[in-house]
Amino acid sequence: MSNVHRLKPDIHSLHGFFSKELEPALYIQSGDTVLYQTLDASWGIAKRSAPGAPRTKFTERKPGRQEKQFGHALVGPVHIEGAKAGDTLEIQINEIIPGSWGWTSAGGFPSYWNEKLGMRDVQEIMLDFELDAKTLIGRSQFGTFKYSVGLKPFMGIMGMPPGEEGQHTTFMPRPYGGNLDCKELTAGSTLYLPIPVDGGLFSTGDGHAVQGDGEVSGPALECPMEKVSLTFHIRDDMPITMPRAKTSTGWLTMGFHEDLDEAMWMALSGMLDLMTELYSITRTEAYAYATLAVDLRVTQIVNTAKGVHAFLPFGALR
Repeated sequence: MSNVHRLKPDIHSLHGFFSKELEPALYIQSGDTVLYQTLDASWGIAKRSAPGAPRTKFTERKPGRQEKQFGHALVGPVHIEGAKAGDTLEIQINEIIPGSWGWTSAGGFPSYWNEKLGMRDVQEIMLDFELDAKTLIGRSQFGTFKYSVGLKPFMGIMGMPPGEEGQHTTFMPRPYGGNLDCKELTAGSTLYLPIPVDGGLFSTGDGHAVQGDGEVSGPALECPMEKVSLTFHIRDDMPITMPRAKTSTGWLTMGFHEDLDEAMWMALSGMLDLMTELYSITRTEAYAYATLAVDLRVTQIVNTAKGVHAFLPFGALR
């Protein structure tokens, strides 16, 4: 019988890097569900009180877990009993409820995207939002003009550590997950990741209330999450080398590379593999059908390793 567990952000669960040497915050069985609560990506625990005011952040330390130079605030890792390197981890995304506030920003710091648009030396714009989890509407609080946006919450980071020793940045997407920033991974979707280390050691964080394809200014609408319900299954019948997902409207495959073209070819190649499995056709036949039915979308352009996902809608081939 499956169990339900809870993980809250504290000194025993929070970390700002991926590492196979991190002590798990939780041990579960395949089929179990974990209910997470998360901070925002930058370790925020409360919204700003006024424009320019500092945001209150989590600052407690536990040796070996919270480092002086934080990456994203991740909660975990979760050790899944029986997970073996080479298997696939199935993550069912059951429910995602955002917190009551969020923020985004643009310009004002040295980055390759700000350099491209001449935004490096301008004053950084910070926009704070009030979030309504019932109506799924976000309303900006500060700024010259105030606008509302519809919310479509998802987790920017879901993933596992590399097999190599040491501490690894949270900013990069990898074959076994990480900073995917794929806006399609909302409640009702299922993410599949190749397992790199025994136990999996899965972590999540970087909640996004809404994001456009590309995440073009760096952040999305960053927010804490009040509830993230994930169910985990170990799969030994789905050998994969890159992430794929099944959403409410179709299948997607992902590619990551510093060269956006290369990321695109990786995502497309993964989709051809998937189509041969789904339809029992040759890879060349899949390619012919892909030109009719598959969409290529830019996932994100701001994580050094850029992302593209190929999307195949249900019913596109009947």
